[in-house]
Amino acid sequence: MYDWNALWHQHAGYRSGFDLKTQQKPHAADVNALADELSARLLKPAQNEHDVAVYETEGKFILAGYSDGLQLLELKKHELFDITLHFITEGDDSECALPCIEVSVDNLATGENSHWRTPVSKNKAGDILVGREKLGSGIAPMMPFDELSFTDNGRFREDLHATWQHELPLLAPEIEAWFDPARVVHAATEAAATGASDTGTHAEMDARSHEMLERYAEIIRREQLLLSRRFADNELQLIAAVLQGIHFEGAAACRGLWLAVEARILDEDLDHEHKVDAEALLAKLKTLSYTQEVALIEALAPAR
Repeated sequence: MYDWNALWHQHAGYRSGFDLKTQQKPHAADVNALADELSARLLKPAQNEHDVAVYETEGKFILAGYSDGLQLLELKKHELFDITLHFITEGDDSECALPCIEVSVDNLATGENSHWRTPVSKNKAGDILVGREKLGSGIAPMMPFDELSFTDNGRFREDLHATWQHELPLLAPEIEAWFDPARVVHAATEAAATGASDTGTHAEMDARSHEMLERYAEIIRREQLLLSRRFADNELQLIAAVLQGIHFEGAAACRGLWLAVEARILDEDLDHEHKVDAEALLAKLKTLSYTQEVALIEALAPAR
């Protein structure tokens, strides 16, 4: 479900010491025998002294491990959410005109997921608007998410606002290119035509290209982190097996990954080979945005 050891180190500053009622057991057994003392059930036992044991109650997970003595880390389930932004240009969604910005919230711990959308448009003055605000204004919309049980949680509201502030600028080049692709092509053509005679132009284009690549890498990294929690290891192994036989001719060819997976499952029974629920896997793949599909391909496709 989660990379528990990664969470253990990520939240090191929130751990607290814990004294056992008995010290007669070896360390490995101690962390796996705290259910009664913690009033929680053992969800995942520690495999060795460097691993963490995970306990669960109705509202939280409790991680137990050794670091200068026995320590506990409590993680409230309603705070284990992931928030991502996507620029959506395809699909049939009557709730919001396309293109639009989609904010997705996933919480594996509580089993909740939801999304909120706002349209992206261009006014007569040539300004790109996200909802009613200009792109780049930094003003975040309300984003109610009324259906989530933790929508009024202060931590969620802070992270939602921070994610909007950080991730929307990363999407800006993609949004600008969608509204004015001719300008992007013209800039690239002009830079190529200039040649080595204008080092200033080349330096500017190189800096711009570097900036865009950094943003692309950050978007992909964030999506891969989220997807690693959404898909089981055997599901990812099946997708990787499918990608071994695919060569993508261009960026647009990355869309519709589920079709390739479905075809290989039908032809070669890959779901049985990898012990995967084919219907559940295809349902997950069909909900992916274009950016998420690219992130999966970047992570799992063999280098060429």
